[in-house]
Amino acid sequence: DNITITTVPYPMANAGNDTTICFNTPAQLIGSHDGNTFSWAPVSSLMNANTLSPVAFPPQNTAYILTSLANEGCPKPGRDTVLVNVLPKIRPFAGNDTLVVVGQPLQLNAEGGVSYLWIPPTGLNDPTSKNPIGIYGQEVDSIRYTVRVFNEVGCYDSAFVAVKVFKTNPYVFVPSAFTPNGDGMNDVIRPIAV
Repeated sequence: DNITITTVPYPMANAGNDTTICFNTPAQLIGSHDGNTFSWAPVSSLMNANTLSPVAFPPQNTAYILTSLANEGCPKPGRDTVLVNVLPKIRPFAGNDTLVVVGQPLQLNAEGGVSYLWIPPTGLNDPTSKNPIGIYGQEVDSIRYTVRVFNEVGCYDSAFVAVKVFKTNPYVFVPSAFTPNGDGMNDVIRPIAV
């Protein structure tokens, strides 16, 4: 006599393609399966984890596992993993607030990314440069720049710097007297940059 043995395959689970996201942004997961039930893990950073398309908010690189169960044959699950890579937080820096004299060049310095955009572009030789040079005319009293600092996938964060523009040439004032009596006032004579 003969007997026929039919094997039942594990249920198929497909968690979707690996993805890369910016810090503190969501990732849309797209899963599929051919079993009777499914589950995602871990669920702590998933919104709508009971659907095949949950939204993930991982704080760091996280592997999400989609498990599919069927009730045919052995109750073994089919599994697939999707990796969500989280880029580091962008730490933008635009330098400290500063002063400049009309007509004198001012070197601005930004840091923290791979590309930059200075807003507004007023007085700047290249508003897309990491270190643009600004020159200001009599019409500018002060200006506050926002620099958008971008990472390699185009996400950005912003930093700010204020520039005060003086209308006179710089000069040095030297006091004509001092009182070295130890009272903490005018004890030392020194030039003062104005």
